[in-house]
Amino acid sequence: MRLLRAGGRGGRQGFTLLEVMIALSIVAIGIVRCMQTFTASLSLQDRASRQTRAVLYARAAMDALLFEPEIKNRRHVCEPPSREGFELCTEVRVAEGGDGVDLRMFNEDSEFGLRYLQVDVTWQDGRGQKSYGLKSLRVAPVPEND
Repeated sequence: MRLLRAGGRGGRQGFTLLEVMIALSIVAIGIVRCMQTFTASLSLQDRASRQTRAVLYARAAMDALLFEPEIKNRRHVCEPPSREGFELCTEVRVAEGGDGVDLRMFNEDSEFGLRYLQVDVTWQDGRGQKSYGLKSLRVAPVPEND
C-alpha cells in the first residue's frame, strides 16, 4: 500500500506505510518526552511550594516566640500535624556557652537573661521526611521561678 503525494518526477510517488509508521513513532516519542518533562516540572513545583509553606510556617512560629511578652522555658514541645501535614516543634531554654555566645554580660544579679529559641518544622515529601529549622537568641527578663 502506498500513500500518494503530489509532485515528483515521472508521475505519482508516495510514502510507504512503514515510512508513515516510523514518522508517527518518532512524533509519539517526542510527545511522551514532553509529557514526562511537564510532569517532572509539576512535581518539582509542588515540592518547592510545600517547602516554601514550611519555611513560612516556621518563620511565623519563630516570630511568635520573639515577640512573646513573657517567654518561658519549654523543652522540645511538639504540636500535632497541621492540615497540610506540617509538624511544629519548639524549644525555649536559657542560652548556654555552647550556643556560640559570650554570656559574661549576663551575671547572676542581672534581671535579664539570654534565651535560646529553636523552631523545627517536619513534613512528609514524596522522597521521605523533610525538615526545616530556625534558631535564634533573645534577651528576656528572668522569671521569678527560673
